Parts: sequence; structure tokens; C-alpha cells
Amino acid sequence: MIFLSKLYKKMVLEKTHQLILHNDTENNYLYVMAVLSKYCNHDREQAEQCAIIAHNNGVCAIKSGNFLDMMELKAQLDDLGLKVEMDEFASDLY
Repeated sequence: MIFLSKLYKKMVLEKTHQLILHNDTENNYLYVMAVLSKYCNHDREQAEQCAIIAHNNGVCAIKSGNFLDMMELKAQLDDLGLKVEMDEFASDLY
């Protein structure tokens, strides 16, 4: 039971996962930027940089957070037509 409690706290409280935006041919820059601004709380410049990085490199990390928040955000972005995957977050700050 203690293990489940620790696991739940980690899933809810800690930054454990990140969302990775993949480049696609269906969505234009303005649409991607608008979605990132509205759903990921990016400012215009950050949204533009993420869209350009995803276009040039094929992928860009757009958001990190706890498991549950990232799952919810991924579902929203999937519904809006963005190609997003969720990955474990490895911070180099520790």
C-alpha cells in the first residue's frame, strides 16, 4: 500500500514526463503556434520556436510535467490533430 501511495504522489506531484511534438504535413505554422499558445501556455515567441524546431529537426519537446497532466494534455493535442508523443522526462538539474 505504501508503494502505491509513493507511486501516486510521483505521478501527481513530480515532473516525470514530457510531450514531444512531431513535424507533420497536415498542420501549418500558425495553427501549431495557436494550439501551443492556448493549450501549453506558450507565448508567441516560444510557440514559434517550437514549431520551427519541430519542422527543422522533426521533433521538439513542448511541455513537461506530471504523468496525469501530460496524459490529459496529450489527449487534447491529439484531438486537435497534432502529432504528439509522451516520453519519460529526464531532467539534468538533479
